[in-house]
This record gives sequence, structure tokens and C-alpha cells, in this order.
Amino acid sequence: MFKLEQREEFLKGSIAGIVGAIGKYGFNELTQFLGIAKYDNNATAITVIMKNYEHNILFWLFGFMTALIIGAFFGVVISFMYTYIFSQKKIYLKAAGIGVGIWLVNFGIFSRIFYYPPDIKFLLGDVVSMLFSLIIYAVITVFILMKMGFFNPGFEKKVLKRRLD
Repeated sequence: MFKLEQREEFLKGSIAGIVGAIGKYGFNELTQFLGIAKYDNNATAITVIMKNYEHNILFWLFGFMTALIIGAFFGVVISFMYTYIFSQKKIYLKAAGIGVGIWLVNFGIFSRIFYYPPDIKFLLGDVVSMLFSLIIYAVITVFILMKMGFFNPGFEKKVLKRRLD
């Protein structure tokens, strides 16, 4: 029987997505600390769940945990994309494209659905730092997937052969 999960996409994608989210979170916090961006990471992480937040350690930890969960989710999505949509050629370029795609969805759709600060889309520093952080997230996620042995040579031929049988 054919199963959708072929290469432990859920486990490996979750782990890689969490590591990528840590890198993204660090980059966003750095840009906010340096004054490039007005909002910290919780403006887009914690406001997926809550309408408002405060600037204290409890909310920061909850926002960090939320960012890890969101990162794990997108890590699974990325791992399935590499299994069923993309080839294994130029994986980092494709990862950067995925990061741009997540950014477009984030500011095009999610900012309207969730409780993002209303002015975040008008602040160039926040929008650009989010773009770079999501590219960093996707590239780190793919790098970790590669280090975990997710990209095996000849895997695509095996999947195609199984589907043809």
C-alpha cells in the first residue's frame, strides 16, 4: 500500500523546521535590537494565537515556542515539497524561493487573517527583515534536512518506480 510519507518527512521536517525557526528568530531579534525593524518576532509569531501581547519574558517565551511550532509546521511542508514537487537540483536556490513564498503568504494573507500590528506592512525595515529572515529560515531548514540524510541519491527514481508498479 502506498503511504504518503516516504522519507520520514514529518519527523525530519519538524526537526529541521525548528532549527530553521531558531535561526529566523535570532535574525529577527537582531534586526529589532539594531533598530532596523520596529517589531520583534512576537509581532508575527504570538499574534497568530493572541490578539495582543506584552513585552516581558513570559510573552517572549510563549512567542518563541509559537515560532518553533510554526517553524516545525512549515518544515514538514518543505520536506513534502522536496519529496513530491521539487527535484534535488539547486536545493538552496529553491529553498530561497520557498522563503520568499512564505514571506508573500505571511504579509499577503496572514497579516489580514491574524492580529499583526496594523502598521507592520508599512514599515520597510520590518518587511525587508522578515523577507531575509524567512529566506534564512528556509535555507537553514533545507541544510538541516540535508545533514539528516533526507536527500538520498536515487530516491526520486525509487519513488517513480513504485508509482509505476
